[in-house]
Parts: sequence; structure tokens; C-alpha cells
Amino acid sequence: MRELNKIKKLFIVAMLTVVTAIFFLLIPQVAASSGISTNVSKYKYEENDIYYSDGYFAHSAEEYDPHLATLSILMAKYSMNPGGPDNMQDFKWYDEQPNRVKGFFELIGFDSFRPNMDYKERTSFDTIGIAAAKKQVGDYTLIGVTVRSGGYFLEWSNNVYLGDGTKSDYMHEGWYNAANALIVYLKAYIKDYNITGRIKVWVAGFSRGAAVSNLAAGLMDNEIEKNKGFLDNGTNLTRDNLYAYTFETPQGANINSKNVKAPKDPIYNNIWNVINPNDLVTKVAMSAYGFTRFGQDKFITTKFYDPEGFEQNRAVYKKIYSESYKDVDKYSADDFEMRGVPGSNIAGILASTVVAGPVGGALVGYLIHKTNGLTEKDTRKANYDSNIVSSLLLDELCNCIGTREDYCKRYQGLAKDIMQILMNDSKEDKREKLITFISSILLETLLRSVGLNNVKVIQLAYPSFEAVALEEIVNIIGVFINVYVNKPNEVITTIMNISNIFANHGTDINVVHLECQDSYYIDAYNAKHSGTDSVKLVSLRDNADLVHMSFNGYNDIQVTDENKKQVVDVEGHVFGRSDVKKCDPNCAVGYYSYITEEKMELFLPVNKTYNVSFKGYSKKLYHKVTYSTACQYISASSKKQSLPAKSDTAWFNTDRVNLTINVKP
Repeated sequence: MRELNKIKKLFIVAMLTVVTAIFFLLIPQVAASSGISTNVSKYKYEENDIYYSDGYFAHSAEEYDPHLATLSILMAKYSMNPGGPDNMQDFKWYDEQPNRVKGFFELIGFDSFRPNMDYKERTSFDTIGIAAAKKQVGDYTLIGVTVRSGGYFLEWSNNVYLGDGTKSDYMHEGWYNAANALIVYLKAYIKDYNITGRIKVWVAGFSRGAAVSNLAAGLMDNEIEKNKGFLDNGTNLTRDNLYAYTFETPQGANINSKNVKAPKDPIYNNIWNVINPNDLVTKVAMSAYGFTRFGQDKFITTKFYDPEGFEQNRAVYKKIYSESYKDVDKYSADDFEMRGVPGSNIAGILASTVVAGPVGGALVGYLIHKTNGLTEKDTRKANYDSNIVSSLLLDELCNCIGTREDYCKRYQGLAKDIMQILMNDSKEDKREKLITFISSILLETLLRSVGLNNVKVIQLAYPSFEAVALEEIVNIIGVFINVYVNKPNEVITTIMNISNIFANHGTDINVVHLECQDSYYIDAYNAKHSGTDSVKLVSLRDNADLVHMSFNGYNDIQVTDENKKQVVDVEGHVFGRSDVKKCDPNCAVGYYSYITEEKMELFLPVNKTYNVSFKGYSKKLYHKVTYSTACQYISASSKKQSLPAKSDTAWFNTDRVNLTINVKP
């Protein structure tokens, strides 16, 4: 028995020794993490409160941090100077442009700030402003990298330069080149400041700056994966130490890339993109060409996705907005309404367009934009918002353009040249320049029509403008005409709501959206306002997916969800338009009538099963009917499931079709 007890004691001692050894092996890692201060400091910079803590970088980059998200969008905001240079020779404005973000970095304890040359000089087609600063965080060197997120001017021509993909692994070529420039710059910064050992990198951007930051982080993730660490000058960077936050991010990655992992692969889980689904900019470059974003998307709440809580959330937004800005009453991003042209006005509009040609068409467009007198509310569309309308228009635009290669061959050069003319870096009136440019096109078209082909009006007016074949201009005008013919009310609605649509892309507006999901700002507001004026956190969504169903030749539809609740009811008729009887707030349905043809489009939330029953009442004796579904991912390319076409020879109507649609992608 004593021998057995002795063995037990030896076993216990051995186990304690092993546990103790393991504990001491883990101490450096624990110490490194605990060595990072979690104290939060509050600063004031311009009109914004800033909360900063080294603790934002103590956890893995794969963990979304609302405090770091807010700090990141503020870094992006201060990367740009408001306004612009007074004239083409105002070089001082550019030389001072990095000073704003330099002050931001220094305020939160960073040093060794250095911008690249592009940041301090006039922009051009392929420039990209980049700056970095560093700070010691525990036993890591934290490098903050900002990408200029405004004041692009001539860089706008780079935004429309998709390329055919052969030089950019199918990614957006303009942003791909800029992303590689950022990586080269970061490596040079590490070398020049003799940074060694373990590092953390924090990169953020907004809009074009977001597109470049997103691609750069994705390319770095792949380099880390390939090299088992981002090794340069003796440094080591792991993915969980690469913090990438981007805002209102255009789509620059591509599902067709061959040399990197797929855009939604888990290796990109350290990249966070905060998106407003109603922001048109976030849908470019188009999903139809395979474009998407690297990493994980989080979405600002909209009425379509949160009909129950939207009004309360928007009230929180306006209260937080009023703390820093005084023009909350001017907020119009939610003032979106479907419009159309009443039948009584169509004859006059067609006559003016035909008789006066392009000038008449431009006049009609101007009048539609300026007055409601020519339009009326489109009651055939229920719950359409900017997200749905802009997605439909971009899909139609791609259909009319053709493939990505077609765009590059027939339209890209002209789009680039137009941007070079209209978006130069001075305070000249862009609207007046656009009118002058269109007038030059019309005059040259007129002169060529009478045989005067050698008078180059456009080149005389704009000597820097590359020679443009009239056919290119005719092609692009033809595309927009076709888009209008196929989606007239969507085009009219976009024209009339253009200011509201682009309000979703405003920098300060998006700063406040991030503050609304950050407890520091909510707590600070509530500390100043008590009782009924207090507010609660507004959460971001983890997805903004929806299913898009299209019905050609049908005009009657009923939809029930998996709980047998009716969510959509459209009553069809043989003569006269269909009536939208019911459409739940988080669903949308649209009815189109083209004299003898009918069409319906349906938009439903994903992750549900629906029972869909539809029928067609037609004025035609014989007609072909089709229906199809497509899961539209806001952050990825659409996945389409086409259902077989059906033909019908019945008098005026079709047989009713009943389908169970499982939209759980």
C-alpha cells in the first residue's frame, strides 16, 4: 500500500511539474497580450470626439471591433482635405494635404509620420496618396497606414479603368495597381525606419481609398499565407495582426482571380467592410462582371432590411449627428420615392425628344430632375429603395454594354477621357464643364453630318483630350438610351433622387453611422441627455442578401412565407394594369407594362422558404412566358438559378404556376 501511495505522489509531482512548465511557456504570450494597455483616452479633433486605446489591437483582427471601426473611419475622413485647390497652379493645397491626417496620428500617440510623393502633388490617372505612422504597442510595432480617401480629382479616370483582367488577375486594374503601390510603400517604410520583429498593421480607407485598402489587405493576406508570415527586413506579420477596415467600399476583387484565394475565403476574415446597401458606389465595379470585395461585410441598417426598428434607429442617428454637426435637417438619404411619367405627359415628351433630338432629350431630362410636374409616384412599385433600383439599373447597363471585354474595347477609353476633362483639380464649375463638353459633342456631330469631318471641335475645346471616334460617343449614348427604354421609371427615379442617393455616400454621414454602433459615443450622449432623450446602440447587419425573382409574361402573384403568412399579393387583369394589394415592408414587388407585354419582379429576404403562386393575364393570343430566380448577394457575384421557359396558347391567360422556393443560400 505504501508503494502505491509513493507512486501516486510521484505521479502528482510529475503532473504538477508538467503543468508548471506549460504555464511558464505561456507566460511570454500572456505578458505580451496583457502588456498592451487597455486604457481609453478621449480627444477632440475638429468637430469629432475621438476615443483611442492600444487595447483595440490586443485582440485578433478577425474579431470585429466597433471602437476600432469608428477610429478607422475617422482616420479615413482626415486623410482628405475638404474642398480643393483654387486653381491649377495652387500647389500649396496639395503640399499641405497630408497635414490633417498627420495631426490625427500625432494626437493618438503615433510618430514617424511619412506621406508618399503622390500625397503632396497634383493628382493624375495613376496616383494614390499613402501615408504611414508608427507606435509601440506592447512588444509590437503598430504601423498605421492611411489611403487618401478624397480629393481624387484626376484619379477619377482610374476608377473607371477596369481593364480586361489580364494584367490584374481579373481584379479592377486601376485599384489593383494602387494596392500594389501601397504594399511597396509599406515595405519601404519598414526598411527605412529599421522596424524589426513582430509588427501589427492597421489600414483603413473610404470609397476609392477603401477599394485600394481592401485589395491591398487581400493581397497581403495571400502573401502571409504563402510565406507563413509577411517577412520583410526581419519583421513578422500574421493575419490576426493585420487590421483592415474599409467603408463604403467599391468592388475591386473578382471571383475569377487565379493567383489568390477566392474573395470570401476564411483567410480574409481580418478584413471588415462596412457598407450601406443603398449606396450606389458600393455596387461598382459590377457584380455581373464577377466583382466583389475581399473579407467580411457588415451593413448599415435600412428600412428594407429592418422595417420594425428602422425609425427608432434613424432617430438615434439624427441625435448623434446633431452632437457634431448642425445640418441634420438637411439629411435626405431616406427621401427616396419611385417616380414615373404619367401617360398624359408621354406624347409631349416623345414629341420634344423626336423634334429637338438630343437637345430636346437633354431638356426633358433637366425638367424631370427639376420639377415633379412631369412625373408622378410610381404605384406599380412597392417598397423599392435605392439598393433595388441601382442594382436593377447596373444589371441593365451591363446587359446593354455586353461583357467586361466589350466595355474595355468600346467604352473604357472614352470614360477615362471624359473623367480627365470633368474631374480636374480645381474649383471650376463641373456642371458648366459638362454642358460645354456635351455642346462640343453635338456641334461636332452636326458638322460631321454635313460632311465637315476635319473640324475637330472637341479637340479644339480640349487640347488634352485624346482623339475620340464619334462612333464611341454614339455607342455610349446608345447604351444609355437602351437602359432608359428598358427601365424608364428606374432611370427617372434615379435622376430625381440623385442627391438623396449620393447622400448615402457622404463621409460625415457614415462617420455618424459608425458612432451609432459604438458604445463610447452612445454612453457619452446619454451622459448629457437623460430620460426620454436617451438612446440605444444601433447594430450593424451581418448580411444584406435578398432573392430576386423575375416573371416575364405574368402579372398576378401571391406569396406566402414558411409560416403561411401572405407577404405579397398582386392582382392581375386582362386589360389595365395590375394592382399591388399587399407587400410587406421587408419585401418589394414591381409590375411593368409594355402595351401588350407584362412583367413582374419580386424581392424577398433570404434564409426562408416561400410558396409562390403566379398567373398571367395577357392581351395576346399566343405568348411566351418565363420565370427565373437569382440570389443577389450585395457583397458577392449573383448566383442565378434559371427555371425552364414555358409557352402558352390560351386565350388571354396562362395556367397558374405554384412553386416552393427555398432561398437559403
